[in-house]
Amino acid sequence: MPQSKSQLKSPIKSVVKSINIEVEVKSKRWLEINDIEKFIKSQSVKLIELSPLKKYLKNGSLFEASISLCSNTQIKKINQQFRNIDKPTNVLSFANLDEKIIQKHGLKNAIGKAKYIFLGDIILGFEYIKNEAKNNNKKFNEHLTHLVIHGILHLIGYDHEDLKMASVMENLEIKILKQLGINNPYSK
Repeated sequence: MPQSKSQLKSPIKSVVKSINIEVEVKSKRWLEINDIEKFIKSQSVKLIELSPLKKYLKNGSLFEASISLCSNTQIKKINQQFRNIDKPTNVLSFANLDEKIIQKHGLKNAIGKAKYIFLGDIILGFEYIKNEAKNNNKKFNEHLTHLVIHGILHLIGYDHEDLKMASVMENLEIKILKQLGINNPYSK
């Protein structure tokens, strides 16, 4: 996982129904949101249970992911270091599963018979997300939930590199969010 130097580190783990989410607060700005770590963990678990990973949960697989809550400055550094893009962003995902295997042979083959799967890391940029929510008249928690599922789907091989891939990913996000009572995040 990309590491950011921060004095504020608060790892929290949750194991619910074979899902382990580690949340690390790397920017105190996130603490403006009451119980943010608990919210991120509970939403992540719900989202994974609604994602294409649900069938593997029934087989007794344990999924783990790490979510870092960063500032714009921190996520900008990570974006520059790993993507050569010198600006902040809302969400970055660093998948542990082999994307090439997923694309060629499917998620099932990437997971194989493993009972423990570390999905990867998701990094969220507070100010960017807060501004997006405000500028698009969205509730912060709903927008944040959308970005978490967006990150989770990236971890399991979904992408938006072309229109077809973007359509598949967006439609899955819409479907999953609807089950949580969240409106289509792509409608204006």
